[in-house]
Amino acid sequence: MKINRLFFFLIFFCFSNSLLGQFSNLPGVPLIKNFSKEEVKKDLKVFDISQDANGLLYFATSGALIEFDGFRWTSYSVEDQSDLRSVLYKDDQHIYTGGHGGFGFWSKTKNGKLTYKSLFFKYPSKEAPLLPVFTNIIEIEGKIFFQSFQFIYAFDPLTEKLTSFQANKGFSNLFISNKSAFFQDVSVGLFQIINSERTLVKGTENIAMDIIDVFVEKDNTVLIATKNNGFWCLKNNALEKKDWVENTKFEKFIITDVAKYTNQQFIVGTLRNGFYIISDKGKIITHINKAKGIDNNAVKKIFNDLNNNIWLSTESGVSYIEINNNSKYLLDTKSNFGTVYTSFLKDSILYLGTNQGLFAKNIHNSLSEPQLIDASTDRIWEIDEVDDEILVGSQKGLSFIKNKSLQTIHIEGGGWIFKKHPKIKDLLYVGFYSGLAVFKKNNNQWKFIRKFENFGESSRFIEFDQYDQIWVAHPSKGYYRLRLSFDGLHLEDVEFYGADNPNIAPYAYFAKIDGNLVFYNRKGFFFYDTIDNVFTKAKYPTEIFKGIQNINHIYQDENVFWYSTPKSLGYVLRDQNRFNINEASFYNFWNKHLNDFNKFKKIDKNTFGIGIEDGIVFHNIKRNKKLNFNSEPLVKSIELIGVTDTIKAPIDEIEELKIPYSNNYLKVKIALPKTPLGNSKLIQYKLNGFKDGSWSNWVNTREINFPGISSGGYVLEIKAKGENEVASKIVKIPFYIAYPWYISKWAIAFYVIAFIVIFFSYWAYLNRKNIKYVNRLKQLEKQKRERQKEKFELEKLEADKKLLLLKEENLNLEIKKKNAALASSTLNNIKKNELLTDLINDIKKIDEELVNSSLHYPVKKVVKKINNHLVDKEDWLTFQLHFSNSHSQFFENLREKHSNLSSNEIKLSAYLKLNLSSKEIASLMNVAITSVEQSRYRLRKKFNLDKEENLVNYIQKF
Repeated sequence: MKINRLFFFLIFFCFSNSLLGQFSNLPGVPLIKNFSKEEVKKDLKVFDISQDANGLLYFATSGALIEFDGFRWTSYSVEDQSDLRSVLYKDDQHIYTGGHGGFGFWSKTKNGKLTYKSLFFKYPSKEAPLLPVFTNIIEIEGKIFFQSFQFIYAFDPLTEKLTSFQANKGFSNLFISNKSAFFQDVSVGLFQIINSERTLVKGTENIAMDIIDVFVEKDNTVLIATKNNGFWCLKNNALEKKDWVENTKFEKFIITDVAKYTNQQFIVGTLRNGFYIISDKGKIITHINKAKGIDNNAVKKIFNDLNNNIWLSTESGVSYIEINNNSKYLLDTKSNFGTVYTSFLKDSILYLGTNQGLFAKNIHNSLSEPQLIDASTDRIWEIDEVDDEILVGSQKGLSFIKNKSLQTIHIEGGGWIFKKHPKIKDLLYVGFYSGLAVFKKNNNQWKFIRKFENFGESSRFIEFDQYDQIWVAHPSKGYYRLRLSFDGLHLEDVEFYGADNPNIAPYAYFAKIDGNLVFYNRKGFFFYDTIDNVFTKAKYPTEIFKGIQNINHIYQDENVFWYSTPKSLGYVLRDQNRFNINEASFYNFWNKHLNDFNKFKKIDKNTFGIGIEDGIVFHNIKRNKKLNFNSEPLVKSIELIGVTDTIKAPIDEIEELKIPYSNNYLKVKIALPKTPLGNSKLIQYKLNGFKDGSWSNWVNTREINFPGISSGGYVLEIKAKGENEVASKIVKIPFYIAYPWYISKWAIAFYVIAFIVIFFSYWAYLNRKNIKYVNRLKQLEKQKRERQKEKFELEKLEADKKLLLLKEENLNLEIKKKNAALASSTLNNIKKNELLTDLINDIKKIDEELVNSSLHYPVKKVVKKINNHLVDKEDWLTFQLHFSNSHSQFFENLREKHSNLSSNEIKLSAYLKLNLSSKEIASLMNVAITSVEQSRYRLRKKFNLDKEENLVNYIQKF
């Protein structure tokens, strides 16, 4: 079993080395980022670099101590100690610095700021006008050593005692390696510090070389790097120069600093040609200078950070080289080859298709530049190998590479892409700017057959489905389905699927996923159902790219699914049914990729080439194990902002922050100093106790703001993630927003008392008011009742009046009725009497004319009888009855005023009341008219009437 394990390890090691070797042979450099003083607005003349356990970097500069947290550059200085030459981080309370005149240490306050405490400072005097310069600081055996040219001071943090020893001639440097401390006394030798005492290292007596650094190896040999004489080895008390070929380069370019990189590698900084990474055998592994991206060839200081990435102090500023990265960059820093649209590696030649033409570079010659192959061709859209022949699609058509030259196959406007027929192996289809053409292989050469008629769309995206139909995607329009003839040489039918289809929207693309043609646009992922001629939802691709929006290119290589969007790119790594997204590795060039012009070209088994605006990026998905960059986010400051002031809250306390209400605008500045600069730094947070308290989206931000938080207790939770996509531990910040003074305990007590007083005062006021109100209501009710009573009385009077009017009307009607009866009775009597009178007269005439006297008596008897009827008392009684009904009080009133009237005079008065004429009265009374006139005369006298006064009018008054 042990033998099998060893065999497996050896195979794996060799295989891994071959992969790493292939990747390391690729041209390009790691991610490089240069910082200048103009960019960070700080003086970046850096002499020394140190880093704390959280990843914060500290730079000793000529003007201040500068702290860099991955986002911000913060400078600290004191009046006497601002020109710094060395820095060493021990802990947050001891960040040691040395410079002109002295040394000391910085300590972090509760709010994250640094304060300085001086341990030693020598002011200039007439006797000693030059200040000592402390250029190196190391820690050994629990003590801190500060080195200047004349002295080395030892500081014991426990006792706070300071001791020193002086150089014989001058200390040129101070080193530490494998827990051993060394220093060089110029022309005296190399010394080791043991128990705070110096001991001369045998074999280095009277050494005149300028030692840059010392490294103690496992076999107790000592590797010595010198400024002008290359590398030396001290073994068995003998000093020998390394027989490295590269030593001549180091002597020529002058070594300025050396740092251990890995157990078997060193970083060598030079004055004239950048820096090198070399093996312990002296072989150059990597060389990066200004031509390859750093801002200056003069390297002053090298620092290897927690992620094994390199920081350089140069004459121009600070450079960051992300060595420990899966990506390498071949950048066009000199405008030699331009934007790379496609690439292809054949043997040792890397072909680049760019906007300036076709270029080739030998990857085994790291110093060579990409060379233009054909000056007559500009834009190259596609390079790929078909049947052992490298085909090239360009601005002017289709070509192939032969003997490192470009040979034309067919000239046509813009060869976007080419695809072989899946079943007919000698047919090739090429998409051009204005349509699609078919090529056939004859005598081992591709020959143009025809361009399909009736189809002239730009064919940048073409693909075959399982039914051997060609699909063409036009991003802004939709999809075209082209049905070919059986022999594949003719176009039989074209069907277009555009925005009128419910599952198609701009921008429309497709890709082969696990051999199936998948269509995708802003509405999702779809399969095409050829039977029903519809697009149906594709669940599996949706799951693969879950959460990724606006994808414009997909390329699958087994379990790796590359993709790009307008704002990002990355890949999804499939592990059975788990899908891991990696976008963070490509954060550095999200704004430089080519959107739907992207091509993810496979260079070898695990390496892919990605064209960008100013070059190409090579990414190896398995070069290194993913490092756990995602330490928990670092809280840099908590600002409590108010209208008039801003409070810096302590950040080193676990206890709940007490925040005054007037400063309830919370601003939390965070950093991810352990995350490499080339990675995106994503933050997610939530504020428990605030609104819904749910987690935010992952955002690339450096500060979190909560304006106007209401009073109460809260817990701010923050987590981060980087390249490995695993969320970090959660940082919790509990805090309490105090209630404003007007709702404090004393204020509440005052409010309660005031409320009680106001309540009872108001209650008494309301009680008095209610009493007045009730009395007023009673008064109003009384007045209302009186008004209602008066109203009722008025209504009653009105009713009585109406009743009286009705009665009066009835009486008037009755009177009219009775007057009518009286008038009728009187008229009847008058007519009757007139008739009887006429009858008597007629009888008398007959009697006079009668000869027979015997009839006289009967006639007289009849006349007498008739006369009796003329004076019938019943007629008067009837008249009197009707008259009394109409004029009930007439006779009483008349007798009351004129009691001396006879019955005939009363009758005459009654007839006059009725306004009867004398003739009518004479008829009723059966008298002569003259008798009536005489009676009227006598009646006037009894009434004592004047001559002018009318008798009838007088009688009408009664």
